[in-house]
Amino acid sequence: MFKPLLTKWQFVFKLRLFLSLIILILVLSFLYLKIVPGGHIVYERKWPAGLRSGKGFIYDFKPGERLESTNQSLKIWADPVYFSLFTPRAFDEAILTIKYRSELGTEYPIIEAGVLKDKLTENYELRPLQNNIIDRLLFSWSRLEDTETRLVLQSEKDYDSPARFFADLQAGQLRNCPSGPVSCVALYNYDLAPSYKPSDYTPLKPLVIDQPLRGAHQFYLYLGHEPWRLSFDFTDLNQDKAHDPITVSVMSGSRVVASQTLIDKNPDPAGGKIEEKNIVLRGAGQTAGVYKVDIRVSADIVISKITSSSDKLSFIGRVWPVSSHGPVTLFSSADHIQLQTINPASLGDIELSGRVIFLDKTDQQFVFSTASGPQEIRLKKDDIVLENNGVFALARASLFNPDFKKVDRYFSALDENIKYIIAAYRLPLLDDGLKTATAKFSLRDAYRENGKYTFLISVPGLNGQASTTETLAIEEISLDLRGKTWWQKIKSVLTGA
Repeated sequence: MFKPLLTKWQFVFKLRLFLSLIILILVLSFLYLKIVPGGHIVYERKWPAGLRSGKGFIYDFKPGERLESTNQSLKIWADPVYFSLFTPRAFDEAILTIKYRSELGTEYPIIEAGVLKDKLTENYELRPLQNNIIDRLLFSWSRLEDTETRLVLQSEKDYDSPARFFADLQAGQLRNCPSGPVSCVALYNYDLAPSYKPSDYTPLKPLVIDQPLRGAHQFYLYLGHEPWRLSFDFTDLNQDKAHDPITVSVMSGSRVVASQTLIDKNPDPAGGKIEEKNIVLRGAGQTAGVYKVDIRVSADIVISKITSSSDKLSFIGRVWPVSSHGPVTLFSSADHIQLQTINPASLGDIELSGRVIFLDKTDQQFVFSTASGPQEIRLKKDDIVLENNGVFALARASLFNPDFKKVDRYFSALDENIKYIIAAYRLPLLDDGLKTATAKFSLRDAYRENGKYTFLISVPGLNGQASTTETLAIEEISLDLRGKTWWQKIKSVLTGA
């Protein structure tokens, strides 16, 4: 009688022990995934989906009208596409790896990825996945330097030493560049400080821009040795029913010269009441040169007026004129102009370089080539977003572009002026038609909300439909995340570091 009871008790004990171990393993696994004690974890999403597809972590691919998730791949036919990454904790760095098959034509030479840095301005930090223009030049131009961090190509073998090349670049005296480095060097994913200097410098004149501009803008400003002043008048439309902070920064390279932030103290931003605000920045005479001004605002803010002590002021890459009382005239030095509007009332004729073009659809990007040299753009109606690969100005005398040409989708290797290319770029790996490209991002200042980072995949210019044959077919997305270990986090809390 006792023996059967003992046997039964042993069975129950073993069963309970087994179940307890399973529960313990599940709890430890949950805690491991929750706190990631080693500070390192990899999330994956594969097509076709499998057990390690990571659907719960890499997810929310959108907008649906630009993509299709099939059994074999994620097909993208319009730019850009966004996706989310959920993580149980914050990380410092992400290494994104994408495996894909490209069915894109030569008019779409660039594929990039990005991570959201600033939700207010929808600013993404972009990194290259593929640049077919550089890929081709790798086998026709001379490689002066080809390392993990930098690629330097030259059309002719003018240099045999990277050190000599960069010494001459710093001195502004590159070989085979009679007009200076800006005229003959092109960049991709690489920053070089502008070195613009007027040939016949005279004290700068004050400038007033009273053409309202909507949303975030950046512009180049040339400052001499004289004291300088910038004044900005803003209109907060309060249409988005949210608080709208305003930040204006003046930078020399990566150094912030002056900055001011206005916190939105409106107790009722949903009330719809329009507010007028102002920021003034000033400084004493400093090193003469090009400065970059960054206006960080949401699209609910209108820059109603800019007053500058310098008349050399050119907007970088994008401008959105609104609320004017008549036609708008702008000037540009770029070789291409992109136009888009979401307002049906803004459709109509636009005069570009003396010819009339017609904007006949909303929510669609129109691209037009321009002649060389400064071009005049006349808009009969406003509320149109203009973008280019150069600069815009509201007055012809204000127009100047201190920056280097970019190896973007409009770049032509046949441009005889370009002798050198500097890039931070690596050629994707190719295996039986499947390409693998990697991009590294800092997450320390990336935007993260409710445990979610936001990424994008971009093919500039791609604007197809579901029936198109021009697609990017992604078969795998991997994100290798690095951050502090559990012990490092505890130590930082205890030491206050």
